[in-house]
Amino acid sequence: MWNKLSQPWIPLEKISEVVQLEPALFTLFLTLLARLIYRTLMKEISEERHQALIALFRNLWIHTVISAFFFSTFWAMTRIDSPTSALERVIAYFGFVSLIAGTVVIVKVSRIFMFEYLFLSHMRVAVPLLLVNLFTLLLSILIGGWIATEIFSVRLAPVLATSAIFSLVLGLALQDTLGNLFAGVALQFDKPYEIGDWIEVTSGGQKWAGQVEEISWRATLLIGLTDEKIIFPNRVVSQAEIANFSGKGKPFIRSQNFKLHHSVNIPQARATLVRAALRSKRIHVIPEPKAFVTEASDSWLNFRLIYFIDNYGSQFTIADEVITFCMEELKREQLEIAPNRIQVQTAAHSV
Repeated sequence: MWNKLSQPWIPLEKISEVVQLEPALFTLFLTLLARLIYRTLMKEISEERHQALIALFRNLWIHTVISAFFFSTFWAMTRIDSPTSALERVIAYFGFVSLIAGTVVIVKVSRIFMFEYLFLSHMRVAVPLLLVNLFTLLLSILIGGWIATEIFSVRLAPVLATSAIFSLVLGLALQDTLGNLFAGVALQFDKPYEIGDWIEVTSGGQKWAGQVEEISWRATLLIGLTDEKIIFPNRVVSQAEIANFSGKGKPFIRSQNFKLHHSVNIPQARATLVRAALRSKRIHVIPEPKAFVTEASDSWLNFRLIYFIDNYGSQFTIADEVITFCMEELKREQLEIAPNRIQVQTAAHSV
């Protein structure tokens, strides 16, 4: 009984078979390759991306140094001739810690590779963390299962079979959470929007508009037009109607209406509104703003001014600027705004 208890928890033979020089050099190669990709292919990325990757690399270097220390110590201790049983146990522990440290480095460098891929394929300031976190979780589970099988001879198949009922109960309890998770994954593959896009979500007869700030495993966060935070569960977004106002190379249209007196010169009024709109530096010169008459009555003409802008979030401040310039130009050209006419009829009273 005492002999069984005195047996080492971590077998030195299996640790020695796994913790070898070649895997350590390969891990170091992946680390240097990730740094090389960053230095050569990602020079033009934004400052926010640089800061994010620098923080990841700084954390990676710390864990690489720790892993190198434990590996070199384990490697030196294995060169000792005829070690005692106590020393063998210490060597096995150092080898196991070296294995765990190397695993952490592999996961972190793989996470950086994932970030670099997303930074290269998403021309945005940020990338959604959902895919990166899922990739990191799956990779960690796979490596953890491999260590349990190779080092501790754990048979995972019976463990997974006995946990089937527990997984079923857990899945039913987390039905909404899992629904949001898978909906978030589907949104990332379909890509109806990206971080930084201005979108309009229509669900249940209601509309919300905002800029996509974050896409997590549970929800999508929008920053509204008045800087309010709008949080949508991913399952709701996946079932809603989405309008994306950030199409590449396609400015979107905004318009303003002006009611002028029916006696104004129509060509002069159209030219004045277009000239006033072009005073704003935040609207497109090409395509040029357009003005035309949409309605007419015996007292006024309704002119609609159409112009094109790029920034959906600045539409109200741009509209304020355009209206101000138009009113100034109309006044300068002495084009009269149609007055509001209110007719009051009084009933005749007999005395």
